[in-house]
Order: sequence, then C-alpha cells, then structure tokens
Amino acid sequence: MIALFVLALVFASWAPRVPQIKTDLRLGDGRLGLALLGAPVGAVLTLWLVGLAVSRFGSVRVVRAALPSYCAVGALFPLVAGQWSLFALLFLWGATSSGLDIAANAQAIGVERGYGRPIMATAHAAWTAGALSGAGIGTVAAALAVPVGAQFAVLGGIGLAVALPATWWMLPDPAGPMAEASGERSGAQPAAGWSAPAAVAEQSRARGRRRWSARFAALCAVSFGSFLCEGVAADWSAVYLAEVTGAAAGVAGAGFVAFTVCMFAVRLVGDRAMAQYGPPRTVRGCTAVAGVGFAGALAVGTLSFGSAAGVIGFGALGVGTACVAPAVFSTAGRLGESAGTSIAVVSTVGYTGWLAGPPVVGGLAELVGLHRALTIVLLLLATIAAFAPALRSPRADPAADERVSGPPATDTGGPETDVGRPGTDVGRPGTP
Repeated sequence: MIALFVLALVFASWAPRVPQIKTDLRLGDGRLGLALLGAPVGAVLTLWLVGLAVSRFGSVRVVRAALPSYCAVGALFPLVAGQWSLFALLFLWGATSSGLDIAANAQAIGVERGYGRPIMATAHAAWTAGALSGAGIGTVAAALAVPVGAQFAVLGGIGLAVALPATWWMLPDPAGPMAEASGERSGAQPAAGWSAPAAVAEQSRARGRRRWSARFAALCAVSFGSFLCEGVAADWSAVYLAEVTGAAAGVAGAGFVAFTVCMFAVRLVGDRAMAQYGPPRTVRGCTAVAGVGFAGALAVGTLSFGSAAGVIGFGALGVGTACVAPAVFSTAGRLGESAGTSIAVVSTVGYTGWLAGPPVVGGLAELVGLHRALTIVLLLLATIAAFAPALRSPRADPAADERVSGPPATDTGGPETDVGRPGTDVGRPGTP
C-alpha cells in the first residue's frame, strides 16, 4: 500500500505544474498534447515486459528496482528543453511507473491471498489518497513558484525513503497460483496404465482453459470501460461544467475533486462490501448509483442548478468506478499462473481505454455536442454491469478432481480433502 501511495503522490503532483511547463517551454496546445502522450505511451508499451519481469523475478524484486528509478526521474525536469525532450522524460516516467504499478498490485494480491479476504479496494484507496495529497502539494508548490525539478527531487527522495524500507516486509510471490490451489504439480505425470483418466483430465483442463479465456475477455471489457470512465472524468469534467452548465472557473474543477473524493470514500469500505456481498453484486450496485446520478446530472445540465447537479453526477461516477479496478486486478491475478502477467494484460486494455477516452468523446462532441457525447458514460456503466459476473472469486481448477497421479484410493471412509471439490470450503471465495 505504501508503494501505491508513493506512486500516486509523485505523479499527481505533476498535473498542477503543467501550465508552468507549457509556458516555460513555449508550447502550444497541440505540441503540449503530443508531449503529454509520453507517459501513457511509455506505460502501455512496457506493461507486458513488466508482467514478464514479475513472473521471472517476483514482485518484490521488481518493486525494489522500479521504485528508485521512478522516484529519480522527476529530478531530471531541469534537463527538459523542448517538446520531444519532455516526451522522452514522460515516456521514461510512464515506463517506470508501470513497473511499480504492476509489481505493487501483484504484491497486494499475494497479501490478499494470505489474509483470505478482499484488501484490494483498501490498497487502491491508498493510491487515491496519494493522488489527492500529490495534487495538493503540486498546487501549493506552483503557487509558491517552487522549481519543478526541486519539487520532484524532494518528493521523490521522501517517497523513496518511506517506501523502500517497507519492501523488506513484502511477501514472496506464491508459485503457480491456480496449480498450487488445486494440488497440481507442474512436473507430475499420470502413472502408467492410467491413460483413460488422464485423457478425461486433459479434456477437463481444456474446457477450463476455454472458460478462463472467455472470463478473461470479460475482465478486459470491464477494465476498458472503467478506465475510460475515469479518463472522461479527468479530461472532460471541467470542460463540461464550464461549457455546458456555465460554471465559473473556480467551480469547474470541483467535478473531478468530487469524483476523486467519492472514489476514495467508497474504496475505504469496498473490501467489506465485496467480502459480504461479493464483487459482482458490489460493482453492480455501485454502477447503478453512478448510472442514476450521472443520467440525472445530464438531464438537468442546462438548468440553473446544472452545475451543482454536474458535480454530484461526477461524484456518483466516482462511486460507480471505485471498486472496479480493485476487483478486476484481484480476479485477474488469481486466474493465470502469474499475477504480474495477468494484471499486465488487463492493465494494457484499461490504459487503452484511458487513451481512447479523449479522442472518442472529443469526436462525438464535434458531431452531437459535449452534452450528448457524455451519454457514452452510461453505455460504459451498463457494459461494466453486464460483465460484472466475471468478477466472482475464482475457485480452484475444476480439473483437479479428475487428475490421477496413481492408483485410486480404496478407503472411502476417510474425510474428503480434495481442494476445490464440491462440499468443501477450501478454494471457495472468502475462505483461506
């Protein structure tokens, strides 16, 4: 959680400094927009490599490698002299941030397994708290005209000093999550004379792989919709409030603040809700709140109280997306053989949604106006709700019960011990 807090703290302090950097480098809107693509492009292009690194070396080693690099990149801002050097620096920053992000989430999934109950929402609440803190620090630093390089050098140094010692208390990654949960050993082979049961087991494994593939595609759809909604809130909330509802400049930024605060508040209680009601029901309930609140805000957007309704609507959107990313990461990390690789896949699709948000909404706004264009958020929320059943906690591999590694037991009087077999608690959601 400390690593996620530092990740958000440092990067969120960058946003309030963008206007000053734009002025210092004499960049127009178009050139600045291209330069700002460096961070997301760097993150997306390195997510797969990070997933492989986590699989190969473990989440703890990757966190220890990525954390110093990430905290040090910001101190290089004094070397930026133009559009492309800014792009290069942000590319490097995005790459190191993706390393820290994926590895820290993989570590959180390992901790969640150890606890035997959901903790991902709380971990992501730490990220949200870091983002709020970083944005506030960046705003104060901008008001005091603190040099950008000095700001990031200090923040990076503090973040490194706090987070790096905490890595010594991180847990080693479990090997082969689904295999170990089902009692499978990668080197086990069926004993001679048992070819028929082995064939049945292989068929069952094939069916299981098809089910996981379909479920993973659903998780990617949920991730895409959630990240795109977050991108809409970040990029278009202020524009909507200013241009559609007529909000003053000081009020227009309140939409994203409401979104972030509500997301933080829901994440604080999200783990308890998912433990009690399950991730699918929790996510569907939250998306229902978001759908009603955001639809209502759009419906009254041109009225005299449209600005207040808009702030409430974006706050409701924060409620709707608060538990989605934690639930997606937690579920994805339990599906594959490597939590890092699985998280990298859903993160890549999610970041694609984040990148697609601005041009998609902007293109629709050119055609039908921003007010109507934002109805795409309601479609995204409906998509998340439709695929929410994919967020249920994975059970152990159903093929485990059909694997044969020796002659069948003849003693039928002993207690049932097969992991994941119906009637047992082991492998069920919410149990150790």
